[in-house]
Amino acid sequence: MKPDIAFAGAGNVAFRFALAMQEKGYNISAVYSRTAKSRDRLIKALRANGSGTQAAESLQELRTASLVVIAVTDDAIEEVTAALAEAFSPFRDNTLPTVVHTSGATPLSVLQPLAELGCSCGVLYPLMTLNRNKNVEFRDVPLLLEASSNELRSVLDRIADDLGGEHYFYSSEDRLKMHVAAVFTTNFVNYLLGLAFPIVQHDHPLLIPCTIEAVRNAYLHTPATTLTGPARRGDMDTIHKHLDLLHRMGLTEQEEIYRLFTEKILKKFHPEDK
Repeated sequence: MKPDIAFAGAGNVAFRFALAMQEKGYNISAVYSRTAKSRDRLIKALRANGSGTQAAESLQELRTASLVVIAVTDDAIEEVTAALAEAFSPFRDNTLPTVVHTSGATPLSVLQPLAELGCSCGVLYPLMTLNRNKNVEFRDVPLLLEASSNELRSVLDRIADDLGGEHYFYSSEDRLKMHVAAVFTTNFVNYLLGLAFPIVQHDHPLLIPCTIEAVRNAYLHTPATTLTGPARRGDMDTIHKHLDLLHRMGLTEQEEIYRLFTEKILKKFHPEDK
């Protein structure tokens, strides 16, 4: 039997998880959020698909669900956990819901106040940035799971199976490593793209093929064996031309990052020249 699910939080992650779970036959019974606008937007989307999802006015109202998903920002998880523990405390001798959070960088131990009340606790972390304004196929989203009990492990395994993507059980430490790596491959890459666009302005779409090819080759082979460019070759003449151009354009941030990355690559591949 599929668990009855409630959400604490109604942002991007909650929005996408709730709709995907609903599509797979899970009942989203209630949504709580300190931001009524976000809560009501999610409930409206769920009800449009035939759900009877209710707006929870307090965290205590989530107690009747089988599974509560804490889907808030990382820095709010501890606060929400404490508030849930306070709300559930009067019912500690009754059956309490399982609780999971959706963070990559937050350990399972943050849910300890709920575990002490008798809640099974776990993690359901999507290894991809989710946005309420962009539909996502969860078969393309790796899920990293963690569970405090074998029973919850089976529940999370079933949910992940239903959502259709790859899923693995990771410890909190290994999940944190994956989260750090994802910052490099997504957030930092996005930052570098933001530096590249102003150099060529409206012609930046011409960079799409070489960007895709570089990433594809890095994953097919290794970043070290597929790295190209003037720093990799030790081509100082071209490097100086690039730096001079960035200086003349007044792009000081781009010049600073170019120098930093070039220095690191030269040191790695041409240490004899340093």
